[in-house]
Amino acid sequence: MTAFAVLLGGCSASRKTTALPLEPITYVDTLPSEQPGDRRVDEVSRLLKVSVGGEIGYGFSFRRLIGAGHEAVNVSRFDDAVNSAWFEHRIDRGDMSPEDVARGPTTVGPDTSRELTVIGGKTAGISAGFTVRDARGNTFLFKFDPRGNLHLASAAGVISSRLFYAAGYHTPEDYIVVFDLARLVLDPEAMIEDAGSERPMAEDDIYTVLALTDPLPDGRYLALASKFVPGRPLGPFLFSGFRGDDPNDYYRHEYRRELRGLYVVSSWLNHVDMRFANTMDVFIDPPGYVRHYLIDFAATLGSGTIRPHQPREGVEYNFDFWPSVARMFTLGFYKRGWEDVEYYELHPSIGWMPVREFEPGSWRANWPNGAFRWKTAADGYWGAKLVAAFSDEHIQAAVAEGALPVGEAADVLANILMARRDKIVTYWYGRVTPIERVDARFEYSSSPSLEVSFDDLGLEAGVWDAGRTSYTCVFEDIYHEIKLTFDHTASASARQTLRIDLGDLDTGLPGVGASESTATLQIEAVRDGVRLKRGAVIHLRWEGAERGYQVVGLRH
Repeated sequence: MTAFAVLLGGCSASRKTTALPLEPITYVDTLPSEQPGDRRVDEVSRLLKVSVGGEIGYGFSFRRLIGAGHEAVNVSRFDDAVNSAWFEHRIDRGDMSPEDVARGPTTVGPDTSRELTVIGGKTAGISAGFTVRDARGNTFLFKFDPRGNLHLASAAGVISSRLFYAAGYHTPEDYIVVFDLARLVLDPEAMIEDAGSERPMAEDDIYTVLALTDPLPDGRYLALASKFVPGRPLGPFLFSGFRGDDPNDYYRHEYRRELRGLYVVSSWLNHVDMRFANTMDVFIDPPGYVRHYLIDFAATLGSGTIRPHQPREGVEYNFDFWPSVARMFTLGFYKRGWEDVEYYELHPSIGWMPVREFEPGSWRANWPNGAFRWKTAADGYWGAKLVAAFSDEHIQAAVAEGALPVGEAADVLANILMARRDKIVTYWYGRVTPIERVDARFEYSSSPSLEVSFDDLGLEAGVWDAGRTSYTCVFEDIYHEIKLTFDHTASASARQTLRIDLGDLDTGLPGVGASESTATLQIEAVRDGVRLKRGAVIHLRWEGAERGYQVVGLRH
């Protein structure tokens, strides 16, 4: 709303046009360019920087203190993100079936019927595993579930990969595979990461990795196989700033709508490890541009990769500066709500993923994230629309790909995702006036009038009741020197129509340029007598008496 305040200040003494705050996006970030260099980020120093310096800076930010958050800059006239090297509209366009969601980005998984050549690995770190090349020549990273929690990380990785992809993000091809140990053959040139350095890999290293998981009853092993993405890896991307050597990296990352809205999708799937280390920039040549991937979803849902999640995760950072200061100055008496939560595993293959304790607006990843920190209500609403697009059938289809034990576990997890989805929709739709699909119809008979129709997504989703909903509206046309304020009581359906009597509108004025807007209609929803904090603004352009007003923009 702040971007449009100047348009609602009163009628001008002279006729003039008012440009939209943002022109339609014409910038394309997939233009051919030279290959950027590899990026290496020191994990310890980066996490220290965002956890201490970043939190102190944010805590004392003047912009934050006065509630003047910077709105996302890469949005269309209708307040949407556009397809790019970061994001592609998929499920929210309504043309993905449950089968499409289940398939995700996958093509052909590992061929486990023939020899699997181990070409590298690591025994240290959070998730030990090895790199495998199958008989078709495709390369995969094999990772395993922790002992005692078979399916925990593998199912989470595959299910979340499918859901993030359907939501619009670029993800690798992830598969659940079952293989016979006898199929593994060690490449003589294989190297392994061990204790911070590389050394030649030995057959014993394979057994060391496999000893960290449980075999299946028939002696075979189950793994999460993540296919190497196409292109040349360039290292991770950050959630703030630019990549200076990529000319297509046009917007600061913390101001990108798709990265801010990613907060909502991450909260839904409990991706507490959403940080730079789980991202990857890849150079796609031809044509020669950088594509941005989310990778490694083993720490999502109820999985902490090597153990189930704990109640603190999703509520407090690993190192949360301000709560840490509070505990220090109160000698440990300061407590957060999660410290009193009774912890239990929902199921060994699911771990811990709460519904009752889940708060969509205060969920936190394990580490501060620049894009998440600066999100606004409009960004959260946009992300909630992605989550709302997943039907029960979409969710069930994705969960089935996780190969969880037949019966209770899969049903429980699907029901958790549905319940968290519904909480997200209720919360974020309540932070804006959630109107979409706006149409306008101009009539000029005995007196000119304008009909504006829109869908109230809150009513459509059943979040609110039409009988307790109304709208406060302000129509202003600086070009015709008109300003009208009126109320509208919601009709029974989600589709609402406002009729505006334009009185002595001067229809003789000519239309204005295609890139200009001359009228705004501000709509603020009132639910149960409480006005929502943010209204919506519809932008209209006058195109002369024959065509009247045309809708040219929308902001939430």
